[in-house]
Amino acid sequence: MIVRRWLKGWYFLLIALLVEITAYFLSGYIAGRYHTMVWDSFNRGVKEMREVDRKTPYADYINRFSREAGISPEIVAGVIQAESSFQPRALSKSGAYGLMQIMPDTWRQVNKDLKVCNGRHAGECTVECYYNPELNTRIGTAYLAQLNRQFSGDMVLALAAYNAGPGAVKQYGGVPPYSETTTYVSRVIDYWYKIASKVLPDYSRAAGHWDTIHNCLGWFIMLTVGLIVLIGRRLYRVSRSWRWR
Repeated sequence: MIVRRWLKGWYFLLIALLVEITAYFLSGYIAGRYHTMVWDSFNRGVKEMREVDRKTPYADYINRFSREAGISPEIVAGVIQAESSFQPRALSKSGAYGLMQIMPDTWRQVNKDLKVCNGRHAGECTVECYYNPELNTRIGTAYLAQLNRQFSGDMVLALAAYNAGPGAVKQYGGVPPYSETTTYVSRVIDYWYKIASKVLPDYSRAAGHWDTIHNCLGWFIMLTVGLIVLIGRRLYRVSRSWRWR
């Protein structure tokens, strides 16, 4: 009788797991569709070359270098807000510096063409160069514009590449499924809408709701799998065999 009761519970959990997995992938698909709608709307709007308000910190640098690079000053301001909250001496755990949180390798790569420190000092750029608001904004803006061109004007992919690297975007054929990257892209887009004084589309909230459902289902799946394993071990101990019938 004990084995039979445990076995019924085990079968029930297996059925529940199948339902949860189906719902998990369905909710992920729906969330993805809503995100695509948000991204398409954002990509259309971000092509507007509107300068940021003079009240924005470092507005002169942002507007000047964005015009030079051919991308929207408002998206550059959004990236700075997401990366450093406009703190020029921000330093990440991974070793990214300044307003636009630039890694030294990226700095050297972009600086081969820009040569931002020509005439300022001899030799390689130093940490103080990385922290310099003017130089950091120029390098970061040029790099973002480079990524935007690399991904054929798709700013969403450019933002994903700015966070996760262009290799990851190419590998997945789109925004990599890293929670840090998807959250980052959403944050920058939210900041852009605020800076541009635009209203987020209603389907942006729908995307957030479905993301929450998707993530909750992921936790339920892990819990259900854990219970299945525990009951399976219990059944094995009681019957001393993997043949429970």
